[in-house]
Amino acid sequence: MSLRRLLPVALALGLGGHAALAAPIQIPLPDGEELLREQETPLDTLLIPTGPVAGDDVPARALEGRVYRRSWRVSGDWSTLQVLAPIRSALHEQGFETIYSCTARACGGFGFRFGIEVIPAPDMAVNLSDYEFLSAQHPETGAAVSLLASRTAGSVYVQLLERYDPAHRVRPPSLPEALSSPDAESSDDVTDGNTALSASAEQALLIDAVKKGGSLSTGAIKDLLVLQGHVPLLDLDFDTGSTQMGEGPFDTLEQLATFMRSNQSAVILLVGHTDTVGALDGNIAISRQRAASVRARLVSKYEIAGDRIQVAGAGFMAPLAPNTTEAGREINRRVEAVLVQP
Repeated sequence: MSLRRLLPVALALGLGGHAALAAPIQIPLPDGEELLREQETPLDTLLIPTGPVAGDDVPARALEGRVYRRSWRVSGDWSTLQVLAPIRSALHEQGFETIYSCTARACGGFGFRFGIEVIPAPDMAVNLSDYEFLSAQHPETGAAVSLLASRTAGSVYVQLLERYDPAHRVRPPSLPEALSSPDAESSDDVTDGNTALSASAEQALLIDAVKKGGSLSTGAIKDLLVLQGHVPLLDLDFDTGSTQMGEGPFDTLEQLATFMRSNQSAVILLVGHTDTVGALDGNIAISRQRAASVRARLVSKYEIAGDRIQVAGAGFMAPLAPNTTEAGREINRRVEAVLVQP
């Protein structure tokens, strides 16, 4: 694996008699990585997952301090683990100790992904069947990190969330020139807390808000249907050019069926969505057929009455992300459940 030279992870500041880590950590990534987001919050609470989904929650430590949030896109034929493993090794070499690590299904699949903090799309994309997670903490300084990597749309997306005790962490005034990738976005493109939110970012932030209220994870479908009236079924998959769903199982359908059984008066509308490849009329037809495929699965496998499930196709008329990138187009190819009658 041809990696960039690993840049120093720490600067000795000599605070409190210890060599303290300077934020943000520099991590080894393959050549050609693209920085998508870099954000610093002087004082915030970061939830550091400590285990897999348990009931309706992801167990976590709530740590206050200075928080850095960054994400990258790595193009090429790298596997998720090929990108994450060197970062994990670098953290261990710097004294970080693993709190919890897992792979997609072992983490809890859909419930885990929506029970942890994830940077909003399009700056982070998560394939629910292909992601790796690691949380770690430094025993002396208390610095903690949450690392997530996922391969989707021909790239590996990486996010690194870091928390430091503000009494012991001092960020360098500026990063050395050597730390900057020639392909990285300019400072004018860096996202900060004042940037206007896209529709997909607003949705992701709503998900985070529900999570902080303590009722997400395996109950995410129910919570989002009630709170915002609709929810994307993000783990469904369709073969290219096909309107038939994969075999599954799919966590979102399990949750949706549970909601329907617990709310016998509920009526939902399944709406198919596409990217902008092709003509609108054709995309509307394909999106409706995919929604109908989801309805058929709910009826046949979960025995939900067909008259409680309506279907429609919106084609590319309601995107969640820009259709100018493959990652955005993949996000837009989806089926959403809309609560018609509670």
